[in-house]
Amino acid sequence: MLSSIHPLGERAKNNRFGLTAALFALGSVAGGATTGVVIGIAGLAADAVSSPDAAVLSAAIVVFAAGIVEWRGAALPSLRRQVDEDWLTRYRRWVYATGFGFQLGAGVLTYITSAGVFAALGCALFVGHPAGAMAIMATFGLTRGLSLVAARSITTPDRLRAFFRRLHATAPSAKRVSWITLVAVAVATPATLL
Repeated sequence: MLSSIHPLGERAKNNRFGLTAALFALGSVAGGATTGVVIGIAGLAADAVSSPDAAVLSAAIVVFAAGIVEWRGAALPSLRRQVDEDWLTRYRRWVYATGFGFQLGAGVLTYITSAGVFAALGCALFVGHPAGAMAIMATFGLTRGLSLVAARSITTPDRLRAFFRRLHATAPSAKRVSWITLVAVAVATPATLL
C-alpha cells in the first residue's frame, strides 16, 4: 500500500496527502468493523456452546498458534489478490482511499501476509458478542489504517527509494517483533482468568 499512496504520488494528483491518509484510515476502520460484525455473529454460536473461561483459553490458543506460524514463516491461507492499483487513476481520491482502506482493514479481502490477522479474527470470534468483535476488528483496521503515517516523509523520488530500502532492511526485525508479541499476548491472556 505504501508504494501506491504516499505524499509524492498524491502531490502529482494535486491531492493533500493528509486527507487521503485520513480517508484511508476511515475506510480501514470500517472494513475491520464490518469483518468484526460478521465474525461476532458467528461467535454467538461459539459462545452458546462454551463457557467464558473456555472462550478465553480458545482465543489464547489461536493467538499462540498464530505466533508459531509467524515464527516459522509458514504459508497462510488467503485470497490471492491485492487492491486494484488501477483505482488510483480511474476513481476520485475518496473512492480509492476509502476503498483500499476498507479492503485492507477487513483483513480477509486481500493477500494475508501476517498470522496476526488470524489472531485478531480468533479473538473476535471468541469474545462472544458482535459489539466486542466489532471493536476488536475495528482496532485491527485502525492499526492498518495508520500504516500510511510511515509514508508521510516521502516527498521526493530519492526519499521513496530510501524508504523502501529501509522497509526491506527492517522486515526481518518486524517479523520477529510480530511473533514475539503474539506469543506474549497468548501467554498473558489466560492470566485474565485469575
